[in-house]
Amino acid sequence: MNKVEQIFIEKVLEREGLFLYSRETALEFVKACRKENIDLLGIDGFSLIDNSIQPSMADSIDFSSLFLEGNVYRKAIDFLEIRPSDMGDSF
Repeated sequence: MNKVEQIFIEKVLEREGLFLYSRETALEFVKACRKENIDLLGIDGFSLIDNSIQPSMADSIDFSSLFLEGNVYRKAIDFLEIRPSDMGDSF
């Protein structure tokens, strides 16, 4: 577990081996990764359904091919900022 993961461990909802964050926490997480120079490969969005999760392609983005095209952190922040503000507030 890296330094940023350790900082945010108290804000995570763990489901099926995945760490899930609210939109606001995800924004803070991306900014912390930028500060620590931790690479972002993508963001995966999910919907919580009862006790399971459903992937949301509309709320997911892959950055693995964008490293040479500019600031991935800015792209991640911009992507998260247009998601619904209450996304993930239930956990």
